[in-house]
Amino acid sequence: KIVQSVFVMIVSLSFMLSMEHLFSPLFPRHALADAFAFDIPMHHNYKQPYNSALMSSSAHDGTEERKRDKLGKVPIISRTIPIEIKVPLDLRQIKDTERRDDVVEEEIKRLDVTVWEMDKPADLIQEWWSIGDSERSARVGDPFGVVMWPGSILASKELMKQHYSSLPKSAITNATVLVLGAGTGVEAQTAALLGAHKVIATDINPLTLKLLEYGAKSDERIIDSVEGRYFDLFSNESLPPCDILIAADVLYNPDLAKQVGRRLHEAIVRSFEEGTSPTKVCVTDSQQFHGTNFLEGVAELQELNALFEENGWEQLNWETQKLENVCGSGVLLDEDQVYDSEVRMICWGWGQ
Repeated sequence: KIVQSVFVMIVSLSFMLSMEHLFSPLFPRHALADAFAFDIPMHHNYKQPYNSALMSSSAHDGTEERKRDKLGKVPIISRTIPIEIKVPLDLRQIKDTERRDDVVEEEIKRLDVTVWEMDKPADLIQEWWSIGDSERSARVGDPFGVVMWPGSILASKELMKQHYSSLPKSAITNATVLVLGAGTGVEAQTAALLGAHKVIATDINPLTLKLLEYGAKSDERIIDSVEGRYFDLFSNESLPPCDILIAADVLYNPDLAKQVGRRLHEAIVRSFEEGTSPTKVCVTDSQQFHGTNFLEGVAELQELNALFEENGWEQLNWETQKLENVCGSGVLLDEDQVYDSEVRMICWGWGQ
């Protein structure tokens, strides 16, 4: 009986691990336990379900009730994300803060960004997994951009940080910003609100682009600075010209991650060849799936980093930051989830 029990435990554990591998791209890892009704959470940062009807003051400072609408027959729901950073009261102190031991008085800078998501996207996600690869593009497309992901929050925070650290001449103001895999458009709207001249927000899913454009046009502060555009990262089409390149939470699998890395290389090298200021980049990744570190998987980037090192220039490197109390869609769950997220980020070219 003991041997039989051990065998059952091993088989059960193998099944759980295979399920985690199969479904992990669908939603933050903390949600795996609830999604499969496991008794023990599989992510130590899992916190609690979140009432999708009303945003709590603890998570969102008492912002308004979420709104609902439809895009054609698709039910959609708004989500307001507070993008906050701390900056020194005296902006002249910014470059000194890393070298000082004493405390610099700070103030909070905040932007409230409202995007629109697909309401209860479980059916779309389940359909995507139930059909073959050949049918997915035609019937469903990439379904992951219909909800907000943590990487877009960190990218938005970084944009705000770079904006305030470069005042009075902001690195964002009047820039052309290109967003790859823009999803619902958190970082696209942030760039527009910080004064970008034009934001080209690309994605491969028509529904995602409709959500993005609906959110941008619903904010009177943005006017017409955000353009949603279909773009296939794997196509032979060149990247649209840009001063800033952003890719937030688009590294779903090794092949896609490598292609993002190649597009990153394309943007940086093109700016060198044209003799313009180096393209500033910000790439974030909250999922960190195996095989998605394109700095190790793309030879062109390895060669570029070697060139940077040889000349004493800034190199492309990952750094990790922790986002606390992220409130996001459960994706396969009806309720929102509140969780902490470790997000890795490449931020390059801003000091050039």
